[in-house]
Amino acid sequence: MAFENLTDNVKEIDKNVRSYVETSIEYYKLDLFKKTMKSTISLANTLVMGSLLMLILIFLSVGASIWIGQAINHLPAGYFIVAGFYAIVMALLAIFGKSYFKKRLLIKYSRIFFND
Repeated sequence: MAFENLTDNVKEIDKNVRSYVETSIEYYKLDLFKKTMKSTISLANTLVMGSLLMLILIFLSVGASIWIGQAINHLPAGYFIVAGFYAIVMALLAIFGKSYFKKRLLIKYSRIFFND
C-alpha cells in the first residue's frame, strides 16, 4: 500500500516537472518573440526615420550648394564647400562618434532586451 502511494507520488512529480518544463519553454519562446519584435520594430522605425532624414538632408544640401554657389558667382564651388563640410563632419564622427553610438545602441537595446 505504501509502495503504491509512493509510486503514485513519483508519477505525479514526474507529470508536474514535465508540465513545468513545457510551460517554461513556451514562456521563453514568447518572451524571445516579444523582445525580437520590439527590436525589429525599433530598427524598422529607425530606418524609416533615417531615410526620411537623409532625403531632407539631400534637398537642404543641394539648396545650400546652389545658394552658396550663386553668392560667390561660381556654382561648382558651392557644391565643393558643402562637400567639404560633410567631409569634416564625417571625420569628426569617425574620430569621436564610434564610442558614442556604440554606447547609445547598447543602452537602448539592453533596456529592450533585459528590462522587460
